[in-house]
Amino acid sequence: MPAFISHSFKDEAVYSAICLAVDAAGAKRWDASTMSAGESLADQLRDAIRDCEVCVFIATRRSIESPWCLAELGAFWGAGKRVLLFMADPDLGDSMLPPQFKGNLRVSTAQELIGALAAATDDHTRAVASAKANSPYEFFETSGNYGKEKDWQSLLHEADRHFDIMGIALGSWRKTPGFKESVLTKAAANCAVRILLMHENNDILKDLQYQNIEYASVKHDITESYAFYSGGLAAKQSKLEVRQIRHGTPHFFLTRTDHRAVIIQYLSCEDWGSGPTWRCPAQSMLFNVAVKEFEYLWTAGTV
Repeated sequence: MPAFISHSFKDEAVYSAICLAVDAAGAKRWDASTMSAGESLADQLRDAIRDCEVCVFIATRRSIESPWCLAELGAFWGAGKRVLLFMADPDLGDSMLPPQFKGNLRVSTAQELIGALAAATDDHTRAVASAKANSPYEFFETSGNYGKEKDWQSLLHEADRHFDIMGIALGSWRKTPGFKESVLTKAAANCAVRILLMHENNDILKDLQYQNIEYASVKHDITESYAFYSGGLAAKQSKLEVRQIRHGTPHFFLTRTDHRAVIIQYLSCEDWGSGPTWRCPAQSMLFNVAVKEFEYLWTAGTV
Protein backbone atom coordinates (compact mmCIF):
# COMPACT_ATOMS: atom_id res chain seq x y z
CA MET A 1 0.00 0.00 0.00
CA PRO A 2 1.93 3.10 -1.15
CA ALA A 3 1.78 6.36 0.78
CA PHE A 4 1.22 9.71 -0.87
CA ILE A 5 3.32 12.45 0.74
CA SER A 6 1.67 15.81 0.30
CA HIS A 7 3.93 18.82 0.80
CA SER A 8 4.62 22.36 -0.31
CA PHE A 9 7.51 22.71 -2.72
CA LYS A 10 8.85 25.31 -0.24
CA ASP A 11 9.29 22.47 2.29
CA GLU A 12 11.52 20.41 0.02
CA ALA A 13 14.16 19.81 2.71
CA VAL A 14 11.63 18.33 5.12
CA TYR A 15 10.05 16.29 2.33
CA SER A 16 13.43 14.83 1.27
CA ALA A 17 14.27 13.85 4.85
CA ILE A 18 10.93 12.09 5.28
CA CYS A 19 11.33 10.25 1.97
CA LEU A 20 14.74 9.00 3.03
CA ALA A 21 13.33 7.72 6.32
CA VAL A 22 10.37 6.02 4.62
CA ASP A 23 12.62 4.40 2.00
CA ALA A 24 15.12 3.22 4.63
CA ALA A 25 12.30 1.52 6.54
CA GLY A 26 11.19 -0.32 3.39
CA ALA A 27 7.79 1.37 3.32
CA LYS A 28 6.21 2.04 -0.06
CA ARG A 29 5.51 5.58 -1.25
CA TRP A 30 4.50 7.28 -4.43
CA ASP A 31 7.53 8.90 -6.04
CA ALA A 32 6.82 12.31 -7.55
CA SER A 33 9.91 11.97 -9.75
CA THR A 34 8.06 9.36 -11.83
CA MET A 35 5.72 12.00 -13.27
CA SER A 36 6.07 12.69 -16.98
CA ALA A 37 6.74 16.26 -18.09
CA GLY A 38 4.57 15.96 -21.18
CA GLU A 39 1.39 14.88 -19.39
CA SER A 40 -1.14 16.75 -17.31
CA LEU A 41 0.09 17.35 -13.77
CA ALA A 42 -3.46 17.27 -12.42
CA ASP A 43 -4.22 13.94 -14.12
CA GLN A 44 -1.02 12.35 -12.82
CA LEU A 45 -1.71 13.54 -9.28
CA ARG A 46 -5.28 12.24 -9.55
CA ASP A 47 -3.98 8.80 -10.60
CA ALA A 48 -1.49 8.77 -7.74
CA ILE A 49 -4.17 9.64 -5.19
CA ARG A 50 -6.38 6.89 -6.58
CA ASP A 51 -3.60 4.28 -6.24
CA CYS A 52 -2.52 5.29 -2.71
CA GLU A 53 -4.49 4.38 0.41
CA VAL A 54 -2.90 6.76 2.89
CA CYS A 55 -1.78 10.38 2.71
CA VAL A 56 1.09 11.80 4.76
CA PHE A 57 0.50 15.54 4.97
CA ILE A 58 3.59 17.54 5.91
CA ALA A 59 1.86 20.20 7.93
CA THR A 60 3.52 23.61 7.83
CA ARG A 61 2.25 27.13 7.39
CA ARG A 62 3.33 26.93 3.76
CA SER A 63 1.46 23.68 3.03
CA ILE A 64 -1.67 24.93 4.81
CA GLU A 65 -1.65 27.95 2.48
CA SER A 66 -0.97 25.86 -0.67
CA PRO A 67 -4.05 25.31 -2.89
CA TRP A 68 -2.41 22.18 -4.35
CA CYS A 69 -1.84 20.64 -0.92
CA LEU A 70 -5.35 21.42 0.22
CA ALA A 71 -6.72 19.91 -3.01
CA GLU A 72 -4.70 16.72 -2.39
CA LEU A 73 -5.95 16.56 1.19
CA GLY A 74 -9.52 17.09 0.03
CA ALA A 75 -9.20 14.28 -2.53
CA PHE A 76 -8.08 11.80 0.12
CA TRP A 77 -10.73 12.96 2.57
CA GLY A 78 -13.44 12.74 -0.08
CA ALA A 79 -12.33 9.18 -0.98
CA GLY A 80 -12.57 8.13 2.67
CA LYS A 81 -8.86 7.35 2.85
CA ARG A 82 -6.61 7.79 5.87
CA VAL A 83 -4.61 10.97 6.40
CA LEU A 84 -1.55 11.17 8.69
CA LEU A 85 -0.41 14.63 9.77
CA PHE A 86 3.35 15.05 10.07
CA MET A 87 3.64 18.15 12.27
CA ALA A 88 6.80 19.64 10.80
CA ASP A 89 6.02 23.07 12.22
CA PRO A 90 5.84 22.94 16.05
CA ASP A 91 4.12 26.33 16.17
CA LEU A 92 1.23 25.17 13.97
CA GLY A 93 -1.90 25.24 16.13
CA ASP A 94 -5.22 23.43 15.74
CA SER A 95 -6.90 26.61 14.63
CA MET A 96 -4.75 26.67 11.50
CA LEU A 97 -5.58 23.11 10.42
CA PRO A 98 -8.48 22.34 8.06
CA PRO A 99 -11.38 21.38 10.37
CA GLN A 100 -11.88 17.89 8.88
CA PHE A 101 -8.28 16.93 9.75
CA LYS A 102 -8.07 18.18 13.32
CA GLY A 103 -8.79 14.72 14.69
CA ASN A 104 -6.42 12.81 12.44
CA LEU A 105 -3.42 10.91 13.73
CA ARG A 106 -0.46 13.20 14.23
CA VAL A 107 3.23 12.37 14.34
CA SER A 108 6.22 14.64 14.72
CA THR A 109 9.20 12.31 14.23
CA ALA A 110 10.25 9.97 11.45
CA GLN A 111 10.09 7.00 13.84
CA GLU A 112 6.49 7.78 14.76
CA LEU A 113 5.61 8.18 11.09
CA ILE A 114 7.08 4.77 10.15
CA GLY A 115 5.12 3.13 12.95
CA ALA A 116 1.91 4.83 11.86
CA LEU A 117 2.43 3.79 8.23
CA ALA A 118 3.04 0.18 9.30
CA ALA A 119 -0.17 0.21 11.34
CA ALA A 120 -2.12 1.73 8.45
CA THR A 121 -0.76 -0.94 6.10
CA ASP A 122 -1.80 -3.71 8.50
CA ASP A 123 -5.29 -2.21 8.83
CA HIS A 124 -5.62 -1.97 5.06
CA THR A 125 -4.47 -5.57 4.55
CA ARG A 126 -6.99 -6.83 7.11
CA ALA A 127 -9.76 -4.73 5.58
CA VAL A 128 -9.07 -6.08 2.08
CA ALA A 129 -8.97 -9.67 3.34
CA SER A 130 -12.19 -9.19 5.29
CA ALA A 131 -13.97 -7.62 2.32
CA LYS A 132 -12.90 -10.47 0.08
CA ALA A 133 -13.97 -13.10 2.61
CA ASN A 134 -17.37 -11.52 3.18
CA SER A 135 -18.15 -10.59 -0.41
CA PRO A 136 -20.90 -12.79 -1.88
CA TYR A 137 -19.55 -12.37 -5.41
CA GLU A 138 -16.28 -12.45 -7.28
CA PHE A 139 -16.11 -10.70 -10.64
CA PHE A 140 -13.76 -11.41 -13.54
CA GLU A 141 -13.62 -9.17 -16.59
CA THR A 142 -13.55 -12.18 -18.92
CA SER A 143 -13.89 -15.93 -18.49
CA GLY A 144 -10.21 -16.19 -19.38
CA ASN A 145 -9.37 -14.29 -16.20
CA TYR A 146 -11.29 -16.82 -14.12
CA GLY A 147 -8.54 -19.38 -14.38
CA LYS A 148 -7.10 -22.30 -16.27
CA GLU A 149 -8.58 -25.73 -16.95
CA LYS A 150 -7.71 -26.95 -13.47
CA ASP A 151 -9.79 -24.15 -11.97
CA TRP A 152 -12.82 -25.25 -13.97
CA GLN A 153 -12.16 -28.91 -13.20
CA SER A 154 -12.16 -28.08 -9.49
CA LEU A 155 -15.83 -27.12 -9.80
CA LEU A 156 -16.69 -30.64 -10.89
CA HIS A 157 -14.44 -32.18 -8.24
CA GLU A 158 -16.12 -30.23 -5.43
CA ALA A 159 -19.66 -31.27 -6.42
CA ASP A 160 -21.29 -33.71 -4.03
CA ARG A 161 -25.03 -33.87 -4.78
CA HIS A 162 -25.50 -31.53 -7.74
CA PHE A 163 -23.62 -30.60 -10.88
CA ASP A 164 -25.53 -28.60 -13.48
CA ILE A 165 -24.17 -27.00 -16.65
CA MET A 166 -26.10 -24.88 -19.13
CA GLY A 167 -25.17 -23.06 -22.31
CA ILE A 168 -25.64 -22.77 -26.05
CA ALA A 169 -23.49 -25.74 -27.09
CA LEU A 170 -21.29 -26.48 -24.03
CA GLY A 171 -18.38 -27.25 -26.28
CA SER A 172 -15.83 -26.07 -23.72
CA TRP A 173 -16.79 -28.66 -21.11
CA ARG A 174 -16.77 -31.62 -23.50
CA LYS A 175 -13.31 -30.53 -24.71
CA THR A 176 -11.91 -30.26 -21.18
CA PRO A 177 -9.33 -33.04 -20.60
CA GLY A 178 -10.61 -35.74 -18.25
CA PHE A 179 -14.14 -34.33 -18.11
CA LYS A 180 -15.85 -37.49 -19.39
CA GLU A 181 -14.20 -39.78 -16.88
CA SER A 182 -14.65 -37.34 -13.98
CA VAL A 183 -18.33 -36.61 -14.59
CA LEU A 184 -19.15 -40.31 -14.99
CA THR A 185 -17.37 -40.99 -11.70
CA LYS A 186 -19.40 -38.26 -10.01
CA ALA A 187 -22.66 -39.65 -11.38
CA ALA A 188 -21.69 -43.16 -10.24
CA ALA A 189 -21.16 -41.70 -6.73
CA ASN A 190 -24.82 -40.57 -6.72
CA CYS A 191 -24.18 -36.98 -7.74
CA ALA A 192 -27.08 -35.74 -9.90
CA VAL A 193 -25.63 -34.38 -13.14
CA ARG A 194 -27.83 -32.32 -15.46
CA ILE A 195 -26.66 -30.99 -18.80
CA LEU A 196 -28.78 -28.42 -20.63
CA LEU A 197 -27.93 -27.06 -24.07
CA MET A 198 -29.76 -25.51 -27.00
CA HIS A 199 -31.61 -27.58 -29.60
CA GLU A 200 -30.25 -27.05 -33.10
CA ASN A 201 -33.77 -26.36 -34.40
CA ASN A 202 -34.65 -23.78 -31.75
CA ASP A 203 -36.04 -20.79 -33.67
CA ILE A 204 -34.22 -18.29 -31.47
CA LEU A 205 -30.88 -19.72 -32.50
CA LYS A 206 -31.07 -17.98 -35.88
CA ASP A 207 -31.39 -14.59 -34.21
CA LEU A 208 -28.45 -14.98 -31.86
CA GLN A 209 -25.46 -12.98 -32.98
CA TYR A 210 -22.00 -14.06 -31.91
CA GLN A 211 -18.74 -12.54 -32.99
CA ASN A 212 -17.13 -14.42 -35.90
CA ILE A 213 -19.45 -17.43 -35.52
CA GLU A 214 -21.81 -18.47 -38.30
CA TYR A 215 -25.22 -20.02 -37.72
CA ALA A 216 -24.23 -23.27 -39.47
CA SER A 217 -21.16 -23.56 -37.28
CA VAL A 218 -23.22 -23.12 -34.12
CA LYS A 219 -25.67 -25.81 -35.22
CA HIS A 220 -22.81 -28.18 -35.98
CA ASP A 221 -21.27 -27.54 -32.56
CA ILE A 222 -24.61 -28.22 -30.85
CA THR A 223 -25.10 -31.47 -32.78
CA GLU A 224 -21.64 -32.71 -31.82
CA SER A 225 -22.11 -31.74 -28.19
CA TYR A 226 -25.49 -33.43 -27.89
CA ALA A 227 -24.08 -36.65 -29.36
CA PHE A 228 -21.24 -36.51 -26.85
CA TYR A 229 -23.38 -35.75 -23.80
CA SER A 230 -26.31 -38.05 -24.60
CA GLY A 231 -24.59 -41.00 -26.25
CA GLY A 232 -21.24 -40.77 -24.51
CA LEU A 233 -22.45 -39.90 -21.02
CA ALA A 234 -26.20 -40.19 -20.32
CA ALA A 235 -26.39 -43.61 -21.96
CA LYS A 236 -23.86 -44.88 -19.43
CA GLN A 237 -25.21 -43.37 -16.20
CA SER A 238 -28.80 -43.06 -15.00
CA LYS A 239 -27.86 -40.20 -12.64
CA LEU A 240 -26.77 -38.13 -15.64
CA GLU A 241 -29.48 -36.40 -17.69
CA VAL A 242 -29.24 -34.38 -20.87
CA ARG A 243 -31.92 -32.08 -22.28
CA GLN A 244 -32.10 -29.56 -25.11
CA ILE A 245 -33.82 -26.20 -25.01
CA ARG A 246 -36.47 -25.99 -27.74
CA HIS A 247 -38.22 -22.84 -26.46
CA GLY A 248 -36.31 -19.88 -25.04
CA THR A 249 -32.58 -19.42 -24.67
CA PRO A 250 -29.95 -19.38 -21.92
CA HIS A 251 -28.71 -15.83 -21.54
CA PHE A 252 -25.59 -17.00 -19.76
CA PHE A 253 -23.28 -19.99 -19.50
CA LEU A 254 -23.77 -21.65 -16.11
CA THR A 255 -21.83 -24.13 -14.02
CA ARG A 256 -23.50 -24.91 -10.71
CA THR A 257 -22.41 -27.16 -7.84
CA ASP A 258 -23.63 -27.60 -4.26
CA HIS A 259 -21.28 -24.86 -3.14
CA ARG A 260 -21.22 -22.19 -5.83
CA ALA A 261 -22.21 -21.09 -9.30
CA VAL A 262 -20.05 -19.64 -12.07
CA ILE A 263 -21.88 -17.49 -14.60
CA ILE A 264 -20.47 -16.24 -17.91
CA GLN A 265 -22.56 -13.55 -19.56
CA TYR A 266 -23.10 -13.99 -23.30
CA LEU A 267 -22.28 -10.75 -25.12
CA SER A 268 -22.59 -10.00 -28.81
CA CYS A 269 -19.45 -7.86 -28.70
CA GLU A 270 -17.25 -10.59 -27.20
CA ASP A 271 -16.04 -13.94 -28.46
CA TRP A 272 -18.39 -16.78 -27.57
CA GLY A 273 -17.95 -17.74 -23.93
CA SER A 274 -15.43 -14.98 -23.18
CA GLY A 275 -17.79 -12.53 -21.52
CA PRO A 276 -17.75 -11.12 -17.97
CA THR A 277 -17.82 -13.82 -15.32
CA TRP A 278 -19.23 -14.04 -11.80
CA ARG A 279 -18.55 -16.66 -9.13
CA CYS A 280 -21.02 -16.68 -6.26
CA PRO A 281 -21.58 -18.95 -3.25
CA ALA A 282 -24.67 -21.07 -2.68
CA GLN A 283 -27.63 -19.19 -1.16
CA SER A 284 -26.44 -15.84 -2.47
CA MET A 285 -29.02 -13.88 -4.43
CA LEU A 286 -27.18 -14.33 -7.73
CA PHE A 287 -26.86 -18.08 -7.12
CA ASN A 288 -30.60 -18.35 -6.48
CA VAL A 289 -31.44 -16.38 -9.64
CA ALA A 290 -29.16 -18.58 -11.75
CA VAL A 291 -30.66 -21.78 -10.34
CA LYS A 292 -34.18 -20.46 -10.89
CA GLU A 293 -33.40 -19.75 -14.56
CA PHE A 294 -31.87 -23.19 -15.01
CA GLU A 295 -34.88 -24.94 -13.46
CA TYR A 296 -37.27 -22.98 -15.64
CA LEU A 297 -35.48 -23.82 -18.89
CA TRP A 298 -34.95 -27.42 -17.74
CA THR A 299 -38.73 -27.90 -17.54
CA ALA A 300 -40.63 -25.31 -19.61
CA GLY A 301 -37.93 -24.85 -22.22
CA THR A 302 -37.57 -28.51 -23.10
CA VAL A 303 -41.26 -29.41 -23.54
